[in-house]
Amino acid sequence: MSAKSKKGLVGRLNKSPAFGGGMDMEFIIILFIILLFGLIMVASASSVTALYRQGDSLYFLKKQLLMAVLGVVGMLVLSKFDYHLLCSGKFLAASAFVVWVMLFIPLFSAEDLNGAKRWINLGGLSFQPSELAKIVWILLFSKVCSSQTKEALNNFKSSWMTYGVMLLAVIFPLLLQPHKSAILLITMVCGVIVIIAGANLKYLFAVLPVGIVGIVILILSSEYSINRFTGFLDPFSDPTGDGWQVIQSLYAIGSGGLFGKGLGQSVQKALYIPEPHNDFIFAVICEELGFVGAFFVLLLFFLLIMRCIKIAMEAPDKLGTLIAMGIAALIFVQVVVNICVVTSLLPVTGMPLPFFSAGGTNLFFTVASMGILLNISRQRKIIKPEK
Repeated sequence: MSAKSKKGLVGRLNKSPAFGGGMDMEFIIILFIILLFGLIMVASASSVTALYRQGDSLYFLKKQLLMAVLGVVGMLVLSKFDYHLLCSGKFLAASAFVVWVMLFIPLFSAEDLNGAKRWINLGGLSFQPSELAKIVWILLFSKVCSSQTKEALNNFKSSWMTYGVMLLAVIFPLLLQPHKSAILLITMVCGVIVIIAGANLKYLFAVLPVGIVGIVILILSSEYSINRFTGFLDPFSDPTGDGWQVIQSLYAIGSGGLFGKGLGQSVQKALYIPEPHNDFIFAVICEELGFVGAFFVLLLFFLLIMRCIKIAMEAPDKLGTLIAMGIAALIFVQVVVNICVVTSLLPVTGMPLPFFSAGGTNLFFTVASMGILLNISRQRKIIKPEK
């Protein structure tokens, strides 16, 4: 067979349903339902705050809608961009270095907000480089772990020291900002990637005490963190201070009942819950849509994450599997931590609810990262049952 014929045959095979190639419509439908639901809830949860601060009840919705559209564009571009190219050695190394440098920029140029410098101003739009770092470090860990043999992966001195260096590289600038929730999130997600890659769990237990000590140090590193932790232990001991946010969140959740007060009818969003459209938007969902609405949100996230896992299982190689599982873990950890914070099961951490919390950078990179999953899905392996 000639080279030209072989090329034509390969092209036809790549377009064949048995070799994937089509857009994952189930994934896209679930994603767009979540995205639309999130925009509706931002419009509702932010209306009072936006009118009070900006004189426009749709102010935050307009910003969120813009970033959602840009995120969808980014998603479509990445869905056509081979994830192997994203993870090619030189490109990935250069990307990681550029993002690492960007993490230092807010320290010299950003406005201090509540003792943190995390944002880069771009013509009126705030950009948080830590959101990009989350995606890049998922790609970085997936690349490193997928290229190792099982023996190398379980070599504590070489491999686990490498993982530690990669984590410390991103943790250092995030500590200076400080951005403790991003540190915890990246650490947990990268840990999931290493475990799924085949690392021996005994090494995880070996470094677990170091992680616990690190968390304690993060809590004790500032008075602000200490107050948040003590407020979590007993929010009603300081109901007008450190316990205020959690108490108002619990009032919102409890008053929602089974079916809620109705969309747009939240009382707690009327300047009781600070930033109700951000990290505590789930409380507003519970108040307005009740247990039924909250359950629907959790169901959507469950379906999305299960679809991510399916994409990972059908990925053409180990790299695709690890990237897909890393992104799934990124969404899962944020959802679990956010809801635990809102329901007072964890201290307030500043962890957003993906696709729902108002925050342009988080929404843009979360939606855009779905394009990587779509690209992995387009190259999926279809395993047909034996007859």
